Amino acid sequence: MRPILFDIFGWGVPSWHFFFVLAALTAYGVAAASARRLAQAGYDAAQEFLSELSQIFIVCYVSGWFGARALSIWVEQFEVRTLPQFIEALFSFGPMTFYGGALAAVLCGCAYVRWRALELKSALDCGVVGGVFALGVGRVGCFLNGDDYGAAIGNQSEPPWWAVRFDVLQDGGLYRYPVQLEETIASLLIGCFGFYLLRRFYFLESAASTARPARAGHTAAWVALLSAAHRFVNEGFRGDPRGLFFGTQISTSSGISLLIVVFCAYCLVRLQRTSHSVASTREDT
Repeated sequence: MRPILFDIFGWGVPSWHFFFVLAALTAYGVAAASARRLAQAGYDAAQEFLSELSQIFIVCYVSGWFGARALSIWVEQFEVRTLPQFIEALFSFGPMTFYGGALAAVLCGCAYVRWRALELKSALDCGVVGGVFALGVGRVGCFLNGDDYGAAIGNQSEPPWWAVRFDVLQDGGLYRYPVQLEETIASLLIGCFGFYLLRRFYFLESAASTARPARAGHTAAWVALLSAAHRFVNEGFRGDPRGLFFGTQISTSSGISLLIVVFCAYCLVRLQRTSHSVASTREDT
């Protein structure tokens, strides 16, 4: 593949880090476009979120970087045993894990949004849709770098047309599942579905005069649930070591995916009850 994407004045730009930055910018751009569209429709909460988006982006970017490093250290770098070693590894370049970055960015981003007294559900709707598009972009870098590769296919003598090989693995040229590109396609499709949900929940089912739509938060919950469910399936075709989830036989990412699916399903039930209550109140009014 292409671990070094291109050279600038003799300095090689790694594919993975280039697409990490590009993914972050994609998340910012999609979140900004979503919030701007909602703000133009008259939703005050989206306008307030948009005014703070640059600061939120910085908080999420920095926390996401360190979160991605922290989880990767935990599941991959077993030589790190003490707190000083952990801190040293945290501030050094090395492998990064998507879920570590995503969870840290969401938690810190939500904390900042609440601290600034912004409307959390609408912010999550815009931010999570941006995040799933970012995942799709970032996986292209993983593919070019040979990271997060798939398991070897069964029939190496007659590989299907979609099978791929990674010279950087030095595995004898095994044909593998292209799980990175498959996750890119799935993430982009889920992101497009997120756009549809934003339109449905904010424009088709909400009164244009309300500053807080009755179904705010549903988009974030659905997008996160679908993304985690897909990741759980995708993990079955992965071939790289990712650690085990608290002594079980499933990977760390699979375990986190299951927890996210359960949590999002719970959130959807709660949000559905809340939206029915709001809708009933409007009808009574």
